Amino acid sequence: MPKVIGGTVQAHREHVTGKIYAALGSLLYRRGYDALSLADVAEASGMSRTAMYNYFPDKEALLVGYATHETDVYLARLDAELRRIDNPVDQLRAYIRLQLEYFSGNHLPPGPTLRLLLPESAADEVLAHVDVLEDRLHDIIRVGRDRRFFHADDLDATVAMISACISRGSLVKTDDVPVEQTIASTDAFVLRAVGARIGVDGTPRRLPRR
Repeated sequence: MPKVIGGTVQAHREHVTGKIYAALGSLLYRRGYDALSLADVAEASGMSRTAMYNYFPDKEALLVGYATHETDVYLARLDAELRRIDNPVDQLRAYIRLQLEYFSGNHLPPGPTLRLLLPESAADEVLAHVDVLEDRLHDIIRVGRDRRFFHADDLDATVAMISACISRGSLVKTDDVPVEQTIASTDAFVLRAVGARIGVDGTPRRLPRR
């Protein structure tokens, strides 16, 4: 009988699932989703393919579970960071930084690719977790607009534009360009696009009333 790690079956299962997610994350970043099999992930996790089926019936279920886990962990980190910041300009900068730092070491297939790789129901489930991140960005931009830190006449279009900039930045290979440089250039472009003003002391300034 396999050794139970953590003292309980539930703790053991969570431990093994964490190892599986870590292995999948590494393989996704290096090889991409379409080049992987469940057997590859099992081998990287140090377990047999048969044992893997006790946790995930197929690669699609594994990706959905991984996306859910990653989003929950990332959102907890993002929300903790945003709570420490009292103005939307610096919240936007934190959002950009955390997103690009995350994607410099992790990889999930982009939305259109998921649509091709996964059945519609599985792709929808994964993308629903990704959409939660945009909800946070939407809130930052809405508050910033209402408090006169941003120009955002079309809120949805502004959020889509910022997300596209971050997605483009996430494709830059850190072997070629340091992630700090990508963050700085994306940050500068997005802040200009929303009309943010920064004082000489680095403090965000409200925009004049229209």
